[in-house]
Amino acid sequence: MTDVFSREKRSQVMARIQGRDNRSTERTMAAILRAYRISGWTIRPRDIYGHPDIYLPGHRIALFLDGCFWHGCPKCSHLPAQNRSFWRKKILGNRRRDARTNTLLRKQGLKVMRLWEHDIEKRTQRLTAVIHTLRNQPSPSS
Repeated sequence: MTDVFSREKRSQVMARIQGRDNRSTERTMAAILRAYRISGWTIRPRDIYGHPDIYLPGHRIALFLDGCFWHGCPKCSHLPAQNRSFWRKKILGNRRRDARTNTLLRKQGLKVMRLWEHDIEKRTQRLTAVIHTLRNQPSPSS
């Protein structure tokens, strides 16, 4: 069976793909937050730099839920066999942008937390630690 697209055409199509959001991961995390009775959060606020996946304004915490492939998880990410140099550059660019976002938000006085997609799916100790932090973080008004 032959490819419908040539390698060049596929490359052009893939290069135009931009991440919109990670709704299934966000929904799962939102359900976890509700289960632990953590409230006062919002999903993808447009007025916070980097548009964190979840933002807790009362605690000034920006929580990012990073996709293992798109952000280069050291545990489970892998580069596709085709066009490896493109994907290596793309993922490295995403990681650099993440680092800049972290720095800028911290300079603005926000606490930045990041979870890998697999942390949420597999309910890892990292997720447990984040939930513990969110539940025990004193509100600034207290």
